[in-house]
Amino acid sequence: MVSIVICAVKLNEYFPECISSCIAQTYEDTEILLITEENTSDEKMCRDMAQKDSRIRVVAKEKHNVGKGRNYGLLEAKGEYICFVDADDTFYNETSLERMLRSLTAEKGDVLVSNYVRKVEDEIIPVVNHGFTERDDVLSEDFRFKGFFSQAHLSFVWAKLYRKEFLEENEIIFPETTNGEDRAFNMCVYGARPEYVFSDQVTYIYRNNLDSITHSYHENFKEIWEENAIFYDRYMEKRNSKYSFDDLSAYVMMFSLIFHVRQEYEKKNSKKDILSVVEAYTTDDYVQKKMEYLVDHRVCNQILDLGYRTGTDNLSKWIVKKRNDSIIFGLEKIFDLSIDKKHSPETRN
Repeated sequence: MVSIVICAVKLNEYFPECISSCIAQTYEDTEILLITEENTSDEKMCRDMAQKDSRIRVVAKEKHNVGKGRNYGLLEAKGEYICFVDADDTFYNETSLERMLRSLTAEKGDVLVSNYVRKVEDEIIPVVNHGFTERDDVLSEDFRFKGFFSQAHLSFVWAKLYRKEFLEENEIIFPETTNGEDRAFNMCVYGARPEYVFSDQVTYIYRNNLDSITHSYHENFKEIWEENAIFYDRYMEKRNSKYSFDDLSAYVMMFSLIFHVRQEYEKKNSKKDILSVVEAYTTDDYVQKKMEYLVDHRVCNQILDLGYRTGTDNLSKWIVKKRNDSIIFGLEKIFDLSIDKKHSPETRN
């Protein structure tokens, strides 16, 4: 059985399409877990859906965020495999789940990674494929950088299938943060060293919803990302493994700075406001420690893409040296050219 976990909170007009997509799958041995908030209009909508198909099970809890909701889903799931779907997204077609499960079980893997497309209004827009195969060195710095940052296919829980026993054996859960919980979860998955199976098939449609959490303005942007990075650090410390993969949490904080400044830049805040954001990072002991690790171990030099190699190397050194003006100037040039958006899930094409 496959447990399809959907956080059904703050539902919109796309939710029925999402549920129809799940119900229509040719692989029928599924349960569709709708994790919602009790005594809300969302719960009522979910229960109405459940009356139409016996595979739908409603789990109503007190008010919660996506991370906590997905943890409820992990606890409630009865399937051997778990698939996460966002409430405004859909499977690519009715055979998506069947193809995902066939690929994962044939290779006896722990995690299946497939491809996705974006939907902007009614238009389907292709996305750069992950391009990974089982022959790739999954332990390399370049693999991690591409997987979680430059291409970011490993950052999202959708378009994937997880073996539940693997998650349970390695005690992998989501941080209960308000943003970026997907990446932290998948970093922990990576840290547990799963057997990845890579499929070049498209199985998922990600809706570019401007009202979603991804597009929201976050006052506590740095705090959220730092909490996610520390969540991963603590998970790896608990594992007591010779593999720490410290570059992952270091890059989380580097990209937190980049996207935090972009958030302020696009809001057209003053230079003083942007400088204040940059100073919050360059004076933070945790961020400094992470950037010093990248510089001292010459980690950025392991990135094969020349542009990213040069950019991350310079930025890590500027943060260590607190060259705030250089950081702002460099990032503004990147934003003006939209270089940072070429690989982001919202804008990738």
